[in-house]
Amino acid sequence: MYIRAGMTHLSADISNDSLSVLEWLLDVAEDETVSCPGGWVKTLNSFCALMGWTVKTSTGWSTAPKTGLRTKDAQSHARQIAVLARFLQAGLKPEVAAPSNPYARAENMYRVPRTPNPFAYLNLFGTRRDEEAEMYNDRESRQRVFHRRFFDSFTRGVEQAKKEGGAIGRSAVQMDQALTEGMGGYEATSAVEPQDLLDLW
Repeated sequence: MYIRAGMTHLSADISNDSLSVLEWLLDVAEDETVSCPGGWVKTLNSFCALMGWTVKTSTGWSTAPKTGLRTKDAQSHARQIAVLARFLQAGLKPEVAAPSNPYARAENMYRVPRTPNPFAYLNLFGTRRDEEAEMYNDRESRQRVFHRRFFDSFTRGVEQAKKEGGAIGRSAVQMDQALTEGMGGYEATSAVEPQDLLDLW
């Protein structure tokens, strides 16, 4: 929460320091950083606000492209794109398969669950789900929400940054590679989204 607040701070020094802290978090605990409550969607929203990219909404503001930046602003913008590429790589990387356990089916059926709140995904006694504060523990759910909310604006932003060239263009190429690798195996389904069903409630 503090990192996201620092990223959108008006002072460039505070914004750059919060990016450094986010980089350190990605070094130390990348899985926990992207899968904590609000860690995926809210951080991506902060990056969009930081770089002036519009998120897909029904109504909203549009921004003009960032052209003619000063040298210091161009360097910080290139760093923002590089950290975003690193964040996307951490969130969209393929998951390592767990070793197979021949007794897994019997353990799931007859043993008491060892995780706290094992039926949280059912949300039986909780408040209504908030997509932004939701925990996205697996790659597929992060890909789904990224494709639905951010993919179009990020691809437009990357293409625009590539045209600027220099350090920004090099960072944009890294981010384009992270997007291609991260979303490579994803296929958008035409099925009804769970959020759409919850909105009917």
